[in-house]
Amino acid sequence: MMAAPARRERPALRPRLAADFLREGHTVEVPLGGSSMRPLFAPGDTLRIRPARAADLRPGDIIIVDLGGQLLCHRLVYVAGDHFVSRGDDAPEHDPPLPLDAIIGRVDVPPSPHALWCAVRALLR
Repeated sequence: MMAAPARRERPALRPRLAADFLREGHTVEVPLGGSSMRPLFAPGDTLRIRPARAADLRPGDIIIVDLGGQLLCHRLVYVAGDHFVSRGDDAPEHDPPLPLDAIIGRVDVPPSPHALWCAVRALLR
């Protein structure tokens, strides 16, 4: 009996399609897969994401980063030169610096006292 060929892990189709649509200038809606953005967003919440470039953003915005087929939803902390640093609201540490062109979108967050509290809490950690 022959062993089955090893399967290469491929990025999930939904994040790849969402990234392609964002790069083409389309707004997308996708479910959040993780919990690093608690308490603002819970796993499974549907996020409305608009295309964005780093020049369109400011610290505190919730951004979508393309990590080679996986999408990361975190808060923009700061931009330094040609890199940026982000962090999940519930993450213990900042993410490593990434190139600005990895940013492909910004999450629509309706203004509310809760959203403001989450932003202030996240940026002061």
